[in-house]
Amino acid sequence: MDSRIRKSINKLEIQKQIKMKKKEKIAQELSEIDANLKQLYAFQKEQDKLQSAIDQFYKPIKEEKANDHSESIHSI
Repeated sequence: MDSRIRKSINKLEIQKQIKMKKKEKIAQELSEIDANLKQLYAFQKEQDKLQSAIDQFYKPIKEEKANDHSESIHSI
């Protein structure tokens, strides 16, 4: 086999290995990012649920205080 062909093959094989390693590293990084995003989205969803529950809990109290205040003004 011609040495130039062999050299070209070896060069391309080395480039391929380097690119494959980079690809694997990027795939791993993307997997980690996806896992972090999944966790953060879950936290965000839970936070939204908690905020909604807090809002619902205090909503009746605010309405009662507003009613109490208006009644006290009318009684004066």
